[in-house]
Amino acid sequence: MSDGKFTVRAAVLWGAIPKKARTQILANVFCGKCRGAVTITNFSGEEDDGDVILKGACANCGQAVVRVVETAERDSSGN
Repeated sequence: MSDGKFTVRAAVLWGAIPKKARTQILANVFCGKCRGAVTITNFSGEEDDGDVILKGACANCGQAVVRVVETAERDSSGN
């Protein structure tokens, strides 16, 4: 499972995630067509508001899939 194309900022954030966790993330992407967790292939990554957005294809059916990897620390209290 090789890394896809990433923007510079997304590559930094993605690289900060331990390799074992990255492997698990790539193997747990929801596919609406398959209706379950699948492996993402042919993916790219971009940063959005401190999070990494992975866009690619389902390894089983080829449907477009997206995975948001939350890397930003946020105050969830609403303050």
